[in-house]
Amino acid sequence: MPVRLLSILIILIGFSCNSGESRRADRLFNQGKFKEAITAYTHYISENPRSIGAIYNRGRAYEELGKYDQAEEDFAKVSELDEKNVNAYLSLAKLYYRQEKYSKALIYTENALEINENSADGYFLNARAQHQLGYIDGALESYTLAIKINRDYGEAYLYRGALKIHKNQTRSACEDFKKAENLEVADAAAIIKKYCK
Repeated sequence: MPVRLLSILIILIGFSCNSGESRRADRLFNQGKFKEAITAYTHYISENPRSIGAIYNRGRAYEELGKYDQAEEDFAKVSELDEKNVNAYLSLAKLYYRQEKYSKALIYTENALEINENSADGYFLNARAQHQLGYIDGALESYTLAIKINRDYGEAYLYRGALKIHKNQTRSACEDFKKAENLEVADAAAIIKKYCK
């Protein structure tokens, strides 16, 4: 067998093995076996250090286990390798929101929205951060944009309705709560009972 053909064959076998390891890690993740998935992703990343998908997925596995520092490192690495990766920015925003670092969450949602202005999740997270920071009008606008992009975004209706209650816009708030209830959002029925006659 010619040396060149043998070299190509070895490369293809190596690629196939590496890709198999990544698929195995994905299967473990989907089965909820996050520790095992992290081990498999880590092995794959050691041989493919620029694999954005594997690094991001390992971050998600860390997140599922509540290991937020490691998740943050992986999401930040993805954003370094791919400055246009919306998922990395949104995942960082979720992490910071969970840690009550609302200003940082807001920065990362804005990064994501600069890349994809049609991200309903981006606007929703942006609204949640603004809501927590007391930027009521900005939060209302972002909830509205999330709904404009995804008419079935039940949580956006619910939280927008809550802001409308705060602004004494009860009738409009109740319309939002009813849309949230129709979209089977938890707590919508209880909120309707409390605020809407």
